Amino acid sequence: MANLMVGLKVRLRQRATRSLRFPPPLAELTVVVHPAALRALYSSHTQVACIGGGELLWLGALGEDLLEAVAAPRDMAARATCARRLLIGGRLWEVVRPGSLVQGHVARPLSTVYDGSALRPWVIIGETVDGAPIAAPLNEPSNPKWFTPEIPQAAMSFPGNNKDARLELAHLWTLPANVATEGAVSPGATEDVEAAIRAYVDAEPDWWG
Repeated sequence: MANLMVGLKVRLRQRATRSLRFPPPLAELTVVVHPAALRALYSSHTQVACIGGGELLWLGALGEDLLEAVAAPRDMAARATCARRLLIGGRLWEVVRPGSLVQGHVARPLSTVYDGSALRPWVIIGETVDGAPIAAPLNEPSNPKWFTPEIPQAAMSFPGNNKDARLELAHLWTLPANVATEGAVSPGATEDVEAAIRAYVDAEPDWWG
């Protein structure tokens, strides 16, 4: 189960620093996981953000075993900082294929870093202050959860699109600004997904501890 509290300052362990293809630009990170993750019994998965000058620079989702706490006050505004960078940007709703999130020499899976196919499509749902896209991976439509909104096949256009899919909001990553566009989600089909994203980032205040 996840143990690192929301707002806690952490940094990547050396193993993670060497392994990730898209590492953060600064060493200090902040835990911005949904507070409900602290109640999950069987997963140490978390979400961390790199914030500099009060702005979101990077997001990554990985297991707590790849992190170590640092001595610094908790940042209880970090989730709100991240939320401001979602559902905005010139590439909103584009479908991209960033490939593997870990280096080719790294044994997989690497903790809970999203491991699926290197050809897996992702959907851009925001951007950092520097213009880097923030994306979530698409997964099978089975095993629905409130934080995996469904996108119908007919609402997506990209090579290989052949089924409905679910957007994994617990696995947000910042991708390189030059990641190529493969397709898009239809503008008329995003209302329910937007509502799910807003619900996911606007946690109930009494969960913050």
